[in-house]
Amino acid sequence: AVVSTQSTGFYLMSVAAHVYRWRKQEVYEAFNDSFWDGFRISLAAITEAQGKIWHNIEFKGLQNLPKKGGALLVGYHGALPLDAYYFLAHCVLERRKLKLVVDKFLYNAPGLRLLMKVLNLTPGTIDGCVSALNRGEMLMIFPGGLRESLLSDENYELIWNARQGFSRVALEADVPIIPFFTENIREAARSVKFSARVASWLYEKTRLPVIPIIGIFPVNLKMHFGRALNFDDEEDPKVVADVVTNRVEELIKTHQRVPGSILRELYKRFWVRTSDHPHSE
Repeated sequence: AVVSTQSTGFYLMSVAAHVYRWRKQEVYEAFNDSFWDGFRISLAAITEAQGKIWHNIEFKGLQNLPKKGGALLVGYHGALPLDAYYFLAHCVLERRKLKLVVDKFLYNAPGLRLLMKVLNLTPGTIDGCVSALNRGEMLMIFPGGLRESLLSDENYELIWNARQGFSRVALEADVPIIPFFTENIREAARSVKFSARVASWLYEKTRLPVIPIIGIFPVNLKMHFGRALNFDDEEDPKVVADVVTNRVEELIKTHQRVPGSILRELYKRFWVRTSDHPHSE
């Protein structure tokens, strides 16, 4: 227990040192502007440092994102949306507006609503999403939601159940859709299911995260953004949803070794050179 406590303390000090090294000027200037802006920048800087140290987080394909104006980012939901938090931190520090769509249970959890507001998280009604996009914000959404978070596994199958809400949002706001996928997101954290049938029954009965999750393992994470998809506003939402589904599945097939393995990715992180990785670039 003493060793564990000391290790945690050293890790936290390392995060603080990297925040000071990389982002001290941004934090200082933000607090001079306003308290909440300083608070937001500080949280983002801590999250960025934690992502770099613990997961060696990388963002690939950023050139596919618009430099200004709205865009809908659509991707696969890991057991924990660590990639979303890291990318939100990146956007905050780069002064690019990003709104995350989260499950209603999280937004309504006692004591969290203020933090959700400060971090620009939303339960995501269609009208609210369209308004955000029309204001020039990027919007990140996981169509699989909590169901995919809890019920998907190391085979990285999408569980979108033919959802079309995100395609209606993009068509109404007339913005591009950017498919994305984060390599090894299921190896960073994984839901524990002793029985797929029982897990599905529990979720459908409660609509709450009642299935345990293990992690957070220090595997490499790479967030891959695909090319922008543009659609005519008269396009059928089902057709749009099918195209986006196929593009996300293509990203998974291209960048993820399936089935995923926590032990294999830990071995690659700490004992194998990058040039030896099967998916190295």
